[in-house]
Amino acid sequence: MSLRIFLLSAIIISSLNAKSFAQTKTDGQFKNWSAQNSNINNQLVCFAVSRPVSSDPKKINRAESRIFVSFRSTDNLQNEVSITSGYTYKPGSKVILTIDKNQFQFEVDDNYAWLTKYDQEASLVEIMQKSSQLNVMATSSKGTKTIDTFSLSGFADAYKAAKKKCNFNQNEKS
Repeated sequence: MSLRIFLLSAIIISSLNAKSFAQTKTDGQFKNWSAQNSNINNQLVCFAVSRPVSSDPKKINRAESRIFVSFRSTDNLQNEVSITSGYTYKPGSKVILTIDKNQFQFEVDDNYAWLTKYDQEASLVEIMQKSSQLNVMATSSKGTKTIDTFSLSGFADAYKAAKKKCNFNQNEKS
């Protein structure tokens, strides 16, 4: 298992069940987004995270969807955008995030999806700070297609709080 998948798994598990994971702390709630941090393998990981405001189809059995923007100061990693849709993705499929008139294709592995190029992540984060919502379209391993809509209300503040917690310079370009 790659380090990226391990860290993403730990973040997702801890954010889904924060009460049972003492190392996950909420640094602030900002409308539909929260800033959280966790100490994973002696590394501070900070992230802005949100749940969808609507999901289609409504009546399928899956865990909650989430979108994350993560920072890891030890690795000097910032703006890592990742998604989980609450199920195992269809192997070889792509998760498509649509925001305004832009589309981003996320690679999938098991039940995680992420962008593979930093310039795409930075571009997406910049657009997210100026937009009001985004849609995530994905396909489960069973072939079920889903669309999750995320509000971006509060994203900019949660993003700034997570970035600050992991000591990334607030004056740097995102």
